[in-house]
Amino acid sequence: MRGSIRNGNLSGLAVTLFLVGIVGCGGEDFTGPAAPDGAIRFESVTSGYFHSCGLTPDGRAYCWGGNTWGTLGDGSRTASNRPVAVAGGHRFKGVESGAGHTCGVTESGQVYCWGLNDEGQAGEDWVIRGLEDPHRLPGNQFWVEVSAGHDHSCALTNDGVVWCWGDNVTGHLGSGDTFNKSFQPVRVASSVSFNTVVAGYYQSCALAGSGQMYCWGRNDQGQIGDGSNQNRFTPVPVAGGLTFRALGGGDAFMCGITTGGSTWCWGSNRSGELGDPSLQNQATPVEVEGLPELRKIYGAGGAFTLPSAPAYACGLTSAGEAWCWGGAIRGGLWEGPTDGPIRVESGIRFRNLGLGAEHLCGVTTEGWAFCGGANYAGQLGDGTGQDRAPMVGVVRP
Repeated sequence: MRGSIRNGNLSGLAVTLFLVGIVGCGGEDFTGPAAPDGAIRFESVTSGYFHSCGLTPDGRAYCWGGNTWGTLGDGSRTASNRPVAVAGGHRFKGVESGAGHTCGVTESGQVYCWGLNDEGQAGEDWVIRGLEDPHRLPGNQFWVEVSAGHDHSCALTNDGVVWCWGDNVTGHLGSGDTFNKSFQPVRVASSVSFNTVVAGYYQSCALAGSGQMYCWGRNDQGQIGDGSNQNRFTPVPVAGGLTFRALGGGDAFMCGITTGGSTWCWGSNRSGELGDPSLQNQATPVEVEGLPELRKIYGAGGAFTLPSAPAYACGLTSAGEAWCWGGAIRGGLWEGPTDGPIRVESGIRFRNLGLGAEHLCGVTTEGWAFCGGANYAGQLGDGTGQDRAPMVGVVRP
């Protein structure tokens, strides 16, 4: 999920520059720009603060961007502005990037993490600040999904149990305890069987088979969604009586798509990330107006760590159209929040999105990766260090 750009046209996440609907670029028949020569196809992409990672159809992971803590997982600490192969030869069915670390789950049910580990978020002893190649998460659980947050991570087992590890200063590991951190997975204290989990900044949320959303952790801005501002050390139901089929989250906010197809968000609204230009925080879900029905939703933002970075959310329709709302940087000057959802790159059909703190990536329905926004660490993967708007293709390794 997730400083400031010193050169070029942008000084932060240039969301507005490529969130503007480019209706004139070929009309409804426009399928997007061509991929760079030799570019590899990706099944999905995910983005952190200063890096991005992509997963190929055969399960191989590649990463690009900043590499201060071994974030790229290639066995080095050398930044790369083009994709590099993650070490170890693992075949993943899913990868998820947090602030400075990434985790992946294999077909055999194992979780591997690499990158920043100062709070144990990569699942290793605290004395190892960064992991330069993938390390297997301890335990004998069969994992089916993993989510990497800011400084904690969570994963879901095949029997619907959520486990989390890393920082726990506000109880966002969900174990009911208030210990500082855990370097190994601890079971979330709930008898509910979950279908999916998302680790945010200091909060986590999981979706039950019934469609009820549960959240836990920090709640000073209403990000738990239970109508209060009290931290929750175990999962509590999100208020409002809504049933959800998808969820996504960012720094201090969460969003979900209901079974009826509407989108709702709650928590911090400092950048309009709830889809509400009033900038008022909301401790219970509020509907995002002006959206078509979405099938996927994502949240991002670097507000707590990167003061210049806005928080924002994006969603995808069944046709692959991307819509985003929230904070925006225009031409290097802070322009405030959008007035509501804006369609991204009209005509390009996305399969998947990866939201970073100051950049946005997406994989097209054809399997090509495109990124836009801040590029000071090479996080756009286009072989340069230049900020980009609109989005540009990720080049070959």
